[in-house]
Amino acid sequence: MVQLNLDSQRLAENYDELSDSQFDNGRQLLEILQVKPGDTVLDIGCGTGRLGLHVAEGLGPKGRFIGLDPLEERIKIANSKQRPANVLFQVGVGEDLGDLESESVDVAYLSAVFHWITDKEGALREIYRVLKPGGRVGLTTGARELAKQASFRKITDRVLQRPPYNKVVNIEEYVTAKHGVTATGLVQLFLGAGLEVQSIDIRKRLRTFASGEEIFNFLESSTFGNYLQHVPGNLREAARRDIIAEFETQKAGGEIEFTGFTIFAIAGKPLVD
Repeated sequence: MVQLNLDSQRLAENYDELSDSQFDNGRQLLEILQVKPGDTVLDIGCGTGRLGLHVAEGLGPKGRFIGLDPLEERIKIANSKQRPANVLFQVGVGEDLGDLESESVDVAYLSAVFHWITDKEGALREIYRVLKPGGRVGLTTGARELAKQASFRKITDRVLQRPPYNKVVNIEEYVTAKHGVTATGLVQLFLGAGLEVQSIDIRKRLRTFASGEEIFNFLESSTFGNYLQHVPGNLREAARRDIIAEFETQKAGGEIEFTGFTIFAIAGKPLVD
């Protein structure tokens, strides 16, 4: 179960510093979405606002940007940054967009967020409602069908399948994959919400880290404290040490390279219902 009450100022600050790979994925997503000046853009799961402020640069004075995130510490950081008057960051969730009028948004996106949303059907219904006819929604999310091929998951599972963890940890409860979606499942969700699928692309992604501790801090902060929630509390500190040590065994040439598989998906609201 995803827990939203585990976040902290430290985790939010770490994420703002360590989320370069997700920021780069988000920029690629926005290139596909082709946001233009004057658009109204909705960022669901905006985090600390890094990607949102990048988007806002191209909207011009007639555009509008709304960033929502359920984590108060991340919204605090987003609102502490210098931003134009047409940029709004506030606490909110994708499943409830009641503050937004129907057919008021040109582009909505969820960058590294969709796997955290438990009511995916409800969120897509809300996105469909607020999109203008012809509006677009884009998202990036881990490919569930390839989750166990990602370096993060392989090494985490490798450690947790050893004693003493293997007797008390169910590796299938790994939270970042448990609520994920396959490419086929995503197509079905889009169609079920009345959206027209425009593109679905699975890309192999490479991330580079300086140390095992940096990797752990990224995983802990990007999951807002959920990374090792499937490990009993009395074993988490030992698991942290063992996982960091295992990450370090992957170091070559002073760096650690990790791969993963990300879905880039675009859908549109039909011009005529």
